[in-house]
Amino acid sequence: MKNKLPGKRILIVEDNPILAYDISDLMDEVGAEPVGPALDVGTGMQLVRENHLDAALLDVDIGGEYVWPIAEELERHSVPYAFVSAQCRTDLLPEPFKGRRCIEKPAAHEEIVEALIAFTGEPNA
Repeated sequence: MKNKLPGKRILIVEDNPILAYDISDLMDEVGAEPVGPALDVGTGMQLVRENHLDAALLDVDIGGEYVWPIAEELERHSVPYAFVSAQCRTDLLPEPFKGRRCIEKPAAHEEIVEALIAFTGEPNA
């Protein structure tokens, strides 16, 4: 999977450290630069404001707090994102986010990479 996302800066917001670092390792494997992981909403907001990002992967529920403020901040910065969550049912997502891609946990690495390629326009290498 090397070099599918060369140099792309991908924000990871996930409160489960094992999953967060698994996704971070996946970003390394595909040539992307992981930003984070943010294990809480406050850190995620700070990373959005302080970094140039090409895309983001957001868990919906971070330690009992929803990621909607991060999603809204990403939209203000025109950064594409997908949710990676066990809460992908559209009735659980607020109206502004119902059309967003939501990758059901446990997420296959290939599905995460496909979503990021679609966002960043990187060719399938």
